[in-house]
Amino acid sequence: MMLRRIMLPLMGGAGLAGCVAYPQPVAYAPAAPPPPAPIYVAPPPPPPPAVYVAPRPRRVWVPRRCDAWGRCWGGYWRVR
Repeated sequence: MMLRRIMLPLMGGAGLAGCVAYPQPVAYAPAAPPPPAPIYVAPPPPPPPAVYVAPRPRRVWVPRRCDAWGRCWGGYWRVR
């Protein structure tokens, strides 16, 4: 019993009392995951080509009758 009390601290100081440092990872320890790969995003597509759209036709009011004082009645809308 006395010999164990003396030998255990001596062996512990020398690194032989229990744990042994392994140079390679042990089988039950998980390996480190690989570093994440970079994720490349495609550039946005170019805008579609411009398409010309004709403006809406302009309407003009055409009176039917006007008198000498500039009063008008009747008429219609004409599309230019």
